[in-house]
Amino acid sequence: MVNTRDLLAPWRASAVWAAVAAIAALAQSPLATAANVTFTSSNCSSYVLSGTAPNQTVTCVAGGGGGGGVPVCAPTVTPPTPGVGQSATITANCSNAPTKYIWTGGTCARAGATCVVEKAKATSVTYTVQGTNSSGTGAAASITVTWH
Repeated sequence: MVNTRDLLAPWRASAVWAAVAAIAALAQSPLATAANVTFTSSNCSSYVLSGTAPNQTVTCVAGGGGGGGVPVCAPTVTPPTPGVGQSATITANCSNAPTKYIWTGGTCARAGATCVVEKAKATSVTYTVQGTNSSGTGAAASITVTWH
């Protein structure tokens, strides 16, 4: 009679090592430390992602041709994943020379092109910005900041 337990031992050992390797790879993955950021803007024909995780920037590429027109904003946050009690700077990044900024969400109501925010507990807040100039007010663009 053959002892099947001995025949399966090498298979069990390799399966355990494969699982350990997969967990280790996941723990070291850039996705494990990625920011929870949501970005939207109705005035973008495309987006350009630059930088390396976790310090990446999304830039809106406005539809249509050359300068002028209403501002198109593409907000960014630094640092991308602030810790509890750490301040974060949100920058509007608007094109077409805005003369005024309209912020909603959080505590940025009276801010200019940048807004500095801080949270005392783990939370997520969505901040929305619109730029205004002599051509009018651009579409709202949002960014969600998550404090860990």
